[in-house]
Amino acid sequence: MEYKRDRIIEKSKTLANIKKDRLCEGIGSSAICNIKDDRVREKIGSSVVCNVKNGDVREKTGSKRLAKISDIRKEIRNSESLSDPFVAAVWYYFIR
Repeated sequence: MEYKRDRIIEKSKTLANIKKDRLCEGIGSSAICNIKDDRVREKIGSSVVCNVKNGDVREKTGSKRLAKISDIRKEIRNSESLSDPFVAAVWYYFIR
């Protein structure tokens, strides 16, 4: 998996793109999730699916650790320029 020009690409297929505070499907504008205050929220709503705190992806609004951001970045090439919440969103929807 690779991050390239605001897109998440696997092999030659675009899985998602980033528009403002949203992760959108393929090359379109249909939202998969939105990011607000280090929380990944479902579609354009307010239901939290995971949050980022101290370099960890945590369950919903709680403190149970699901993964480490540093480990996830190793799976996504060129992810250094992505913010931690977007890395968590990509992990939650495509890698997990």
